[in-house]
Amino acid sequence: MDGMTGTAEGTFVAAIISQAYSDMLGPNDDHAYTATTFLTAPNGRHARWRGELFGLLGLDGDIAARRIVEGLEGLEGLEGNADLHPFTLETSDQHTAQVELARKRWLYLKHPHALPASSV
Repeated sequence: MDGMTGTAEGTFVAAIISQAYSDMLGPNDDHAYTATTFLTAPNGRHARWRGELFGLLGLDGDIAARRIVEGLEGLEGLEGNADLHPFTLETSDQHTAQVELARKRWLYLKHPHALPASSV
């Protein structure tokens, strides 16, 4: 069974996850850092909540986190490319800039002693 997939609750959970992904690529640094941590944390409360939410949809939150990290690091994943995809079917210059900023933020999260990447 796929958990809540196809239910109103499942739609709500999917919207939460989609918003986190959108925030990670968005212009607000505070939201982006929080969303990135939620989507990529290997352990702790963010990882537990991510696991719970993805699990409600019948998905593995750790696999999702690994794929997002691969995308942020520009790594080729074992199961295909590691691009961070937009929510539309086309990749625009704006999306390319969003991914570049997300990757700079990711580097800051990994190395917090460096100056933060800012969208300002």
